[in-house]
Amino acid sequence: MKLLTVIGKKDEAVTYVERPTVKVIIQKGDEILILNDGLLPGGGVDDGETNERAISRELLEELGATVGDIQELGQVTQYRNFLAKEYKIYGYTAQFEAFTTPPTPQDEGEAAFVHRWMSKTNALQHISESIEKLQHANPEMKNDTIQGALYNRITTQSLLNALK
Repeated sequence: MKLLTVIGKKDEAVTYVERPTVKVIIQKGDEILILNDGLLPGGGVDDGETNERAISRELLEELGATVGDIQELGQVTQYRNFLAKEYKIYGYTAQFEAFTTPPTPQDEGEAAFVHRWMSKTNALQHISESIEKLQHANPEMKNDTIQGALYNRITTQSLLNALK
């Protein structure tokens, strides 16, 4: 999969654990689904699991949604120094089919997901504002919560920019 961008700097003093992850731009007509202040649905790929299977599982857990026509978009790498993790985020696009079941969130963060449908232009504007707000409020990366929030929004922005 084509590398779109690298977020963060690899610190040679850190021994990173690689964490494969999937993120999905779900499309419905001319709109895309955005979570909260600029996140995409998705999550970690479990050992022995294909990316496509992880996509299906994560979308059912987070949204109760099914999708079709899953297509590769590109990869983003995040160096998360506070966690000593190198996230390999595999980005995909998919066509929305239906909300089929109630979500089954795996943690409080997932339970707080609110989704909305937006045009690509509006989503990029929303995410850009969210990134600026985070950077302004947190000029120094003091912990992984701040770093993760920022890096995940930049990941969303990178994947949306790769969308044709």
